Amino acid sequence: MKENETPEEIRNSEEKGLSVFTKTNMVTVAIVIAVAGIAFFFLWKKHSRPLVDTREVPDVAISVPVSPVVKRTLFREDQLPGEIDAYQDVLIYPKVPGFIQWIGVDRGSVVKAGQLMVRMYAPEYIARRSEGMAKVAAAKAALAAEESKLEDMRAELKKRKAKLLADQSTYQRVYAASLVPGVIADNDVVQWSQTVEASEQEVNTFIKRVNAKDHEVNMRKEQVESMIRGFENFADFASYLEIPAPFDGYVTERKMHVGSFVGPDGTGAYPPICRLKQLDLLRIIAPVPEIYTDGLILGSEVDFSVSSFPGRRFKGKVARISNNLDKDTRTMPVELNFLNPEYKILPGMFCKIYWPTRRKESTLFVPISSVVSTPLNTFVCKIESDRVKWVTVKKGQIMEGMVEVFGDLKEGDQVALKGSEELENQSRVNPVGSSLKKQKQMTDVQNNES
Repeated sequence: MKENETPEEIRNSEEKGLSVFTKTNMVTVAIVIAVAGIAFFFLWKKHSRPLVDTREVPDVAISVPVSPVVKRTLFREDQLPGEIDAYQDVLIYPKVPGFIQWIGVDRGSVVKAGQLMVRMYAPEYIARRSEGMAKVAAAKAALAAEESKLEDMRAELKKRKAKLLADQSTYQRVYAASLVPGVIADNDVVQWSQTVEASEQEVNTFIKRVNAKDHEVNMRKEQVESMIRGFENFADFASYLEIPAPFDGYVTERKMHVGSFVGPDGTGAYPPICRLKQLDLLRIIAPVPEIYTDGLILGSEVDFSVSSFPGRRFKGKVARISNNLDKDTRTMPVELNFLNPEYKILPGMFCKIYWPTRRKESTLFVPISSVVSTPLNTFVCKIESDRVKWVTVKKGQIMEGMVEVFGDLKEGDQVALKGSEELENQSRVNPVGSSLKKQKQMTDVQNNES
């Protein structure tokens, strides 16, 4: 209430406050509340519906082209990058250090196995060989002198043994005669007895000397034999000065010339004399991916081509399988042998290999369009008693517009030619048989061609 407000003004203010609750205002409020209630009811009804639509869908059969599941043996040709190497590739180093005295090959030379390529000269070898020969000769002379002494001692031993036998015989006769009284004096018997004992002592001592000399001679013989073997090593060393070709091949590099000093160290201190490659037989190296390794067959022929001969294919044979996959590339090196008598193909060339991908056993195939791939599943729409059944499969290799599948399928099953998520599981369809007949004819033709 304001100050200085008259009673009439106070009465007019109270009448205005009571005018808010008029009939018109009350009707308007009731209408707004009714509209809000109806809106709330419809929103509640909409949000309280189940997530799955339980309304019955009319069972209407749609026409679906079908294709049979066929069993075939996977066989196709894939292109792989390859490398070409010589069958044998050798850097020629000498076994011993020395100077090149003569070299009979150069870049481009064709050599045969055993053909002399290089002759070397080693001054140190000649000096050591002469020294070795002198030592062997001196050792043989000393051995001959000791053997002569041994023979003299053996002859002297024989004389001493003969004298011992004579003394023993005389002693026996003297002893027999002394048994008759008065024939031989007792002193003579004692003297001959002492003579026999002295001879026996001399013979035994001389036998020991002969045995010692014999042992010494045997030791000298072993020393001489050891020196001879060492000298024979020098003879082998002489053979190292001549370097023959290890196999039939083609000289692709020559790095040394007459007068060059060369050695056996292959770590870079001495470069190789030359390089020899076998070109009439080559290695074709194919990096076969892991998924293609199942059908490898030794001796099978594989085509390849090189850019030097466009439009032409060459044939190699699978000769070596490593049976080990590279962890980085997930490939397995497989080598082919290629006979190259005319040197048309050269090592170092890159080639394109037409690798035959095959399986040892038959597997099931369906058209590529029949397989449906989603983030959650890979399946085909199998038609079973006019109903769609989703069958989970795993895809394999592709061959001639068909894909290899592994799952709960068998040969002769019908699947939708064009699989789709729109063909709901357990929905009713009408399979169209024309595609089945056409697919069978196409499969028969492909089998005949195989």
